[in-house]
Amino acid sequence: MGSLTSGELADSESQVTPFAKAGVFSKMSFWWLNPLMKMGYKKPLEDKDMPLLGATDRACNQYSMFMEKLNGKKQSSSHATPSFFWTIVSCHRCAILVSGFFALLKVLTLSTGPIILKAFINVSLGKGTFKHEGYVLAALLFVCKCCESLSQRQWYFRTRRLGLQVRSLLSAAIYKKQQKLSNAAKMKHSSGEIMNYVTVDAYRIGEFPYWFHQSWTTSVQLCIALAILYNAVGAAMISSLVVIIITVLCSVPLARLQHKFQSKLMEA
Repeated sequence: MGSLTSGELADSESQVTPFAKAGVFSKMSFWWLNPLMKMGYKKPLEDKDMPLLGATDRACNQYSMFMEKLNGKKQSSSHATPSFFWTIVSCHRCAILVSGFFALLKVLTLSTGPIILKAFINVSLGKGTFKHEGYVLAALLFVCKCCESLSQRQWYFRTRRLGLQVRSLLSAAIYKKQQKLSNAAKMKHSSGEIMNYVTVDAYRIGEFPYWFHQSWTTSVQLCIALAILYNAVGAAMISSLVVIIITVLCSVPLARLQHKFQSKLMEA
């Protein structure tokens, strides 16, 4: 195949998703989606209407970055085998931290709702601390809910995008490794097992960024909720804590049973 001409290259660049060149405001407000949304409003979308991925989201670039990091770790520590997990983390450290920031911001803004509502009740009972406190609280609640909605969508989008990047580089790495397998190794790892690595295991690893932030933010949100509840009702919040603990303990056997059946299904 010959190299692309300047006209074909320019046409290819013009079809890249606007997200690749979007500014901070456009990314935060998802303004870059407007051209595609307008086109979808006018007519049914077809495959040719879908924009191309940006350079950072393409599987070839993700795989190249992963192998560069992995080879660098191999050279720095020749006696130890580098961890695939920490290599992936080092490749996407910035994206993990940014998505974690939005996850934390979502929890904090969500937790301000009950506090502001309690202040509203005090104002309605004539216990306001300053003049026009109701207007200030209304404006504060509006800002907090806007920040909550914005941070939640950024958290979801960034973790899902990160998961797809990880899945693409793992699929490319497995494909490259399959091409280098010897006949003896292919006897140990069937095509079905290799496809299982790509479709199931890579998918699960790709889901990890979202559920990682979901796990620790749930703990933070639970602690904040218990603190707010204790401030509101006092020691009576212990009964709520007991119910939560019992619910978690009851869900553990069911989760293990589900995992057991799912593992047997995948083996079959």
